[in-house]
Amino acid sequence: MIVLIFGLVRFFIILWGNLEVFWLVVGVLVFLIGFTVFYVSLGLDYILFNLDNIFDVLSFSLIILSFWVIILIYVSRAKIYFSNNFYSYFNFCVFFLFLVLYTSFRSLNLLSFYFFFEVSLIPTLLIILGWGYQPERLQAGIYFLFYTLFASLPLLLCMFYIYRLSGSFDYFNLVQFSKVSFLFFLLFSGAFLVKIPIFFTHLWLPKAHVEAPVSGSIILAGVLLKLGGYGLFRVFRIFAGSFVYYGGYLFGLRVIGIIYVGLICCRLNDLKALVAYSSVAHIGLVICGIYSFYKWGYAGALFIIVAHGVASSGLFCLVNIYYERLTSRSLYLLKGLILLFPIFSLFFFLLIGANIAAPPTLNLLAEIFLIINILKFSFFILIIFPLASYLGAVFTLFIYSFSQHGKINMGGYAYYFISFRECLLIILHILPLNYLILKSDYFIFFF
Repeated sequence: MIVLIFGLVRFFIILWGNLEVFWLVVGVLVFLIGFTVFYVSLGLDYILFNLDNIFDVLSFSLIILSFWVIILIYVSRAKIYFSNNFYSYFNFCVFFLFLVLYTSFRSLNLLSFYFFFEVSLIPTLLIILGWGYQPERLQAGIYFLFYTLFASLPLLLCMFYIYRLSGSFDYFNLVQFSKVSFLFFLLFSGAFLVKIPIFFTHLWLPKAHVEAPVSGSIILAGVLLKLGGYGLFRVFRIFAGSFVYYGGYLFGLRVIGIIYVGLICCRLNDLKALVAYSSVAHIGLVICGIYSFYKWGYAGALFIIVAHGVASSGLFCLVNIYYERLTSRSLYLLKGLILLFPIFSLFFFLLIGANIAAPPTLNLLAEIFLIINILKFSFFILIIFPLASYLGAVFTLFIYSFSQHGKINMGGYAYYFISFRECLLIILHILPLNYLILKSDYFIFFF
């Protein structure tokens, strides 16, 4: 035992010479130890076979995703310890955000979920404003704050009305409405639809992504956008009849929105804005799955939530890697990158493939489930959906071909070498995407 402790201490002293690798090893060890303690103390059998408890597969999947995303944030921002004296404040924001997210996904009470749902805005806003790149981050922070707060006040009022009828905020004691007015249904679910975000309320998302640092983009794409889908899953049992009656309107709006966002992406030249708008298109499929009222739709929505949280986060990391070297995100200046960074081109190709649901990624299984779900819901929408999927493939392949091929920009020669931290960061995004499909029955069991 003494020899083991001495060896570990010597190992960490050697690693201290390279802070990037040191913090990486510390983060991975913390994740593994935390996951092991969590697994042993709770037990996987309890999670799978006690579905009456709110801590089910949905919550467990998003908590593990939050663990993973927090580690990726530290790996992506390892240089903050060299270039910024305020890294302790950054650590506080990230850990506080993780605590808020964990409590939100673990909550048994509708009011406490609402509280932590809104508190998550504060550390995210501080990350955007404190460590953003451009002065426009102030405008992005205002967009992010007021879009979400404007939709959350009606939700709070509707919650108090439900409390008046139920006498409790607990999930299992809430009254179940067979049918409510469309206005009440829209006001109650509006905060979650803005958070996802649904088309027409999506303008805050590209602003926040473009102006946020890479850590802010990772947490936004990885977990925060999933809070909306998680909230819709939780209020489903309250408004089950209304979901069936009014779901078709939002279902059709979402498909039309995917087509419109695809057309917008075909004319953008900012690489980060392209990835952000593609998030609007892909995460909208969650609404199609939830509002379909079919088991396959729920499973496909959960697949999209997990897969998009990793794939979109990896794309933002790669865009940041290019931005650090070439100081530009414009597709007119990013040319011939396959000749400068061939390893990053391989990673970019793998993540782009995941973004368009290429095998063997989890996104492929999600789209198969959702296509079957759409066919069952409406044959007319199935005629429109291939156009939306086609446009997604068009602008995604356009990103890759336009940035990786072509004549090299002369400013591209002023780059620095590829680090081990950056390669490992992208690999930690790619591995879950390609291996989670082997355990897809774990996600389907919840439904």
